[in-house]
Amino acid sequence: MKKNSAHIYPQTILSKIDYSIKTDTFKKIEIRIMLVFWYLYFCVRERTVPWHFFQLNSKDFNDVKGIFSKLEMDAHIPDQWRLKQYYYNKKNVPDVFPVFLKPEWGQNSNGIIRVHNAAEYSDVGRYIRDTAMPYIVQYAATGREEFEVYYLRSPEKSQEYGVLSITRVKNRSAMRHPINSIYNPETAYQDVTSTFSEQEKQDLWNYLNVIGDFRMARVCIKADSKEAVLRGMFQIVEINLFLPMPLILLATNVDEKKKHCLIREIMKIVAKLVKIIPHNETGKLIFLRKMQAHYKSVR
Repeated sequence: MKKNSAHIYPQTILSKIDYSIKTDTFKKIEIRIMLVFWYLYFCVRERTVPWHFFQLNSKDFNDVKGIFSKLEMDAHIPDQWRLKQYYYNKKNVPDVFPVFLKPEWGQNSNGIIRVHNAAEYSDVGRYIRDTAMPYIVQYAATGREEFEVYYLRSPEKSQEYGVLSITRVKNRSAMRHPINSIYNPETAYQDVTSTFSEQEKQDLWNYLNVIGDFRMARVCIKADSKEAVLRGMFQIVEINLFLPMPLILLATNVDEKKKHCLIREIMKIVAKLVKIIPHNETGKLIFLRKMQAHYKSVR
């Protein structure tokens, strides 16, 4: 059975790949440090409580399970954009392959398994039954292009966006259904926000705004093209509500100066959003519960 399929590289280029991975890891750490620094800076300016950041989407947090459930997020998605999903059951064999098995909650593609046929589907049950986090089955999206859309609502006008960035996700392998992740060395990101006109960005926002009133989110979309996205012909693979990384900050076609400006802009709006969270949404211990869920998903 194949988990996250990996390629075997010739020994002559292993050192180059290792160097590239280490460099990318350092850059991701640097970005996170800057995000935290500027968030704290703007929290001081706004006179707001920094730890309420984890309450931005608390209305959609499942207190009983201690997670943002993928299946509950799925219920927000209109039928025409929704992929078939259900809890894994060895006897409920999909009628089409490949499918993806995912922890009901997880970060950065942790624990995702691509299953290629019925035999693998049956066999994977031995792995899943030893995990603390329930697994769900998700059918593969049919679109050839993958886009990650990060947004923040406007603190002043809740039905408008304050930040909207669109990143095209590319995979260097020839695999038809790769498992992309910020930790997959074959995954690359390209900012395509500027290729969308203001009206096109508004059209995309109108689609996303239907899904839920999330204050901050990153939505993974698969479609055959940008034009298909704008016609509403896409499928939603994932909605990330907890610590979503703005993937424009990892885009290879965005220079460091612009990334630094974007970090300040994003964190300024985040601090303003945190400031206006209603008091009745700030009492949940989401961070601690999510850390418990994270360790369950990676066991």
